[in-house]
Amino acid sequence: MSAPEALRDQYSLWAQPKGRLGEQLKAEIAHLAARHGAPAFPPHTTVLGDIERPGGRQEVLAVAAELAKKVKKYRINFTDVTRGPIYYQCVYLRVAKDDGAMAAAATAREVFGTTTGPYMPHLSLLYSDIPEEERAKAVEYETARLYGESSGYDTLLVENGYEVDSFAVWYTPVADKSLKSWCLVGEFELTG
Repeated sequence: MSAPEALRDQYSLWAQPKGRLGEQLKAEIAHLAARHGAPAFPPHTTVLGDIERPGGRQEVLAVAAELAKKVKKYRINFTDVTRGPIYYQCVYLRVAKDDGAMAAAATAREVFGTTTGPYMPHLSLLYSDIPEEERAKAVEYETARLYGESSGYDTLLVENGYEVDSFAVWYTPVADKSLKSWCLVGEFELTG
């Protein structure tokens, strides 16, 4: 039996909701994870993912600290619940492509020297490989819980977005779909 492959030294830069909304979304993610046999994770909007640097964690943290000095505080606004075709974008809250969110992502790519595909801001609610028809049902279910009157109002979103005043750096090796290795390694207040 061969040894498991070592996880890559990969990081993500997250904008995390705090307060009541953060707690509500944490509970909603855990609820959906339990319904679908999936892992729970902290609520976040990824500003930049799949970060790998020759100097490892220390270099990632140093660059993130520099980035935080260049980005102004901004607001993330949700538009709707939708689904995507990949594990890490199974069911999510779409985030409006407002100036603040897009500028933060563009600055992160510039400072980290990264080129990626077009930025699609979102806050994931479920990581899973469930079939497309199950994803569609999960979107309907979450739309009713977070936005619908049939929710009994106890699961309606307390806010339709949040202020971003810091970036969190998480160790997030993409190959670890269990998320057991994922952990917070630093947080930086935005002062740009």
